Amino acid sequence: MIKVHDKYFEDYILEEEIKKTVTRIASEIKSDYTDFSELIIIGVLNGSIPFMNDIIFKLPESITIDYVKASSYGNSLESSGKVELLLDTKLDIDGKDVLIIDDIIDSGLTQRFLKDHFSEKNARSVKSCCLFYKKVKADYSGIMIGNDFIIGYGLDYAQKGRNINRILKLVK
Repeated sequence: MIKVHDKYFEDYILEEEIKKTVTRIASEIKSDYTDFSELIIIGVLNGSIPFMNDIIFKLPESITIDYVKASSYGNSLESSGKVELLLDTKLDIDGKDVLIIDDIIDSGLTQRFLKDHFSEKNARSVKSCCLFYKKVKADYSGIMIGNDFIIGYGLDYAQKGRNINRILKLVK
């Protein structure tokens, strides 16, 4: 058991399962896109960094990457229900394919917000990708975790735990 701030967490998903899931998702992405020079991969900071890095290392070198920062959680265990865009991309995405990579999708609120945001910027297509999901799947989805609160591999509790190489779940 690991203590993070005032909460206790235990092992839930090991590194090996994460690696297998990343490989499967990268294969799905590679089979769906034909022109990787027209693909812009946009990671949602901060949680997507480990997952996005593992995905992009398995894709052709011609992709373009950037980041946005959007939040609906803050330091809470639950979503506020409102998405705040804290940092936007400066890339010209007009006529390009956009793939949004996030660590986890819970209600789909942030995913819908970002898909709409990039569609309004005239992206040719906008798809989403996540390693974990609760209720709503992405176009490329990893592991369903139900209602568990998890940390590790980019996911945090009040900005701590992102650097754990496996997934831990909150002990209730």
